[in-house]
Amino acid sequence: MIPETIDNFSQFSAALLGSAVSGILYLKDRRQPYFVLICFYGCYALASLYWMLYTILITDEPPMFYVADIGWIACYLFLYLLQAFLSRPEERSFRCRLTWLAPLNVIPLTLYYISIGNLVYNLIVGVIMLLLLRRSLRGFIYWGGQADGARGLRAFHLLVIAFVVLENCLWLSSYPWRGDTWSNPYFWIDFAVTASSVSMLPAVRKAVSE
Repeated sequence: MIPETIDNFSQFSAALLGSAVSGILYLKDRRQPYFVLICFYGCYALASLYWMLYTILITDEPPMFYVADIGWIACYLFLYLLQAFLSRPEERSFRCRLTWLAPLNVIPLTLYYISIGNLVYNLIVGVIMLLLLRRSLRGFIYWGGQADGARGLRAFHLLVIAFVVLENCLWLSSYPWRGDTWSNPYFWIDFAVTASSVSMLPAVRKAVSE
């Protein structure tokens, strides 16, 4: 219980801090990406807070679809919206075969999650993750091929790719559950997920200033 509580509290604290800093940046510059970032971190914080309280106060097995899932789905949708705000026309029109890596990776994993979990939740999350990964692969490849490529945008896309990959590693490590000890890789992967989400703030700030 202690590792899980520390993990959840650190995730909640990081998301809450990210939301507060994004709010300050939005009040200062009034740029839309900062407002979307507030929503991203806010939903992440609320979902983490609910799940932390659930694991502390309720000892029964959680239902297959719980309130925290709604917060995480909203968080992923705001991240996709953030991608839309930061992408540029030339990036959106870019075509690359490597973007097929997204469905080749996400679809088999989604089918696996559906086979062991909730159909609706895993289908929704699978579609969102596919869209996130495909768009960031395209943006990362596009800006990497430009002589004067926007480093902030490329860093943002790389972080989204890392976020999606780490989230899937997290879900895979949770089946079967290996216990509430520090030897469980789930907690260390979750710390990495938290670090990747926090790192989006400076990447978005740099991308907005470019």
